[in-house]
Amino acid sequence: MVVDRALRHLRQGGVEQLLSKTRDQLRFTGEYALFGLERALLTDRQWYEYTVWRNRRGVDAAADPRQLRSVDPARIQRTSPFETLFCFRKLGAVRDGDWDQDCERLDDRFDYIWEALATRYEEGRAWEDVELVQEVLAGEQRWRFATGEEVWDWVERLDDVYESIRSEGYYPARTLLDATFEEASEPTHDSLAERFTPVANESMLFEECDDVAIFDWLADIQVDIGRDGEVLQHNGRHRLWIAQHLGLDEIPVCVFVRHEQWQDLRDEVAAATSVDELSDRARRHLDHPDMVDVRGSLDPAPDARPTVQQAPMAHADD
Repeated sequence: MVVDRALRHLRQGGVEQLLSKTRDQLRFTGEYALFGLERALLTDRQWYEYTVWRNRRGVDAAADPRQLRSVDPARIQRTSPFETLFCFRKLGAVRDGDWDQDCERLDDRFDYIWEALATRYEEGRAWEDVELVQEVLAGEQRWRFATGEEVWDWVERLDDVYESIRSEGYYPARTLLDATFEEASEPTHDSLAERFTPVANESMLFEECDDVAIFDWLADIQVDIGRDGEVLQHNGRHRLWIAQHLGLDEIPVCVFVRHEQWQDLRDEVAAATSVDELSDRARRHLDHPDMVDVRGSLDPAPDARPTVQQAPMAHADD
């Protein structure tokens, strides 16, 4: 099977594609092993504290990853390039580089999902009439992790989430769970084997463990923030589409990765005692949702403009 995949990549893209896919696979295998090892050796609370410590080393104005931000869902137009698998290992991370440049637009990246959701919730068609559902039933496609007849359970959950948000509003996962972080991170496993069956984003990748609640508690729409404050979708595409479709003014999001240049601005704001000490760029970003924990009593300058950057023009699992 591995050899077949390697030959296919070689035929399709030559040696360059083969080497690229090999690097991706090695990265995936390494992260899979590290995440599994961490989850096997540590309790949920220990895992969280270790992950946050690892990702925030050397950061001055480090944010508490548990603190949610309220953002206008309509302003989230592009998607982060970071892989969503093992997304919780990135909790609170600060990354440099050009990863926030030339990000793909959501309606391009998830066009087939957007079309399916629009057919159902804008046109009011039955799921049987949705092309993506028919492709999943025929074995030509999968929707999230649903294949074949599993798609009916998946779309039923989507209907429940859509109706809940439409009729009751959008609530953070922790509110829906009615649990504190301390309650969610209590040890619940009796054996090492159970600890080695981790859960990521509501069983996004691994086998489901009903007793593990910490990942459910953290499973809000996840975003990353680029160097200029642009909020990029990291995970939660279905809930984000629903929020945008329903015209919600704001939703709670969990920030996973910040660009190093954005973190520099947070550090600058946190260290200032008055607005006059700030650079022009920092003053323009004082009203950004990700500055709420560092700006203290500092007020935006009178000429400051909203700075949740949009893309440049050219309660279910997610």
